[in-house]
Amino acid sequence: MNSSRLSAPADQISGGGSVNNCLETPTLTPLIPALVAANIQVERIQTVGSAKIPQIIYKTAKGRCSTLLSKQQFLKIWQCWLQIRHPKIEKIESWEIKTSGLQFTTNQGKFWLSFSEAKAFLSRYNRVAMEPLSVKINGSDAVVWNSVHQSLSQVNESGCSCADSLYRNTICKHQIAVQFCREHYSKVS
Repeated sequence: MNSSRLSAPADQISGGGSVNNCLETPTLTPLIPALVAANIQVERIQTVGSAKIPQIIYKTAKGRCSTLLSKQQFLKIWQCWLQIRHPKIEKIESWEIKTSGLQFTTNQGKFWLSFSEAKAFLSRYNRVAMEPLSVKINGSDAVVWNSVHQSLSQVNESGCSCADSLYRNTICKHQIAVQFCREHYSKVS
């Protein structure tokens, strides 16, 4: 990625810096497999069969569909969510789909996720796989550049500067991208 071609309004950068300074050595989000090769709006999360295979039912521009996920992929998705919300969590020991949400037992105790938040998270997770995001991490802070939407967002421990995080109080695609970069590059180091 050529960072000299990036541009954004100066008021999107705190401290009066420029996009070029913030993204001198950006990192593209590690490649993660998309749940579906299209923009999706997840409608339902469930399991099927006696093996309790995770399944998502979603809408695309072409209609309603469903797809099965491997249990490993399902756990990786929710491990990402848990580590954004609770960074000390190292492992999901078990999970269960209840009537109103997901329950996870981890090395730090039990955690609950409502279906509305889980569906929104899965839709955004899929977007991270579909959109090339560039991430620059400085300690606990990060800057995320989305070349598709020509937008810059700042991510820190309290959230993100984008509308999804600020006004909807939810985990956004920028936070997911930063988490993937942190996880990927901590394994590489």
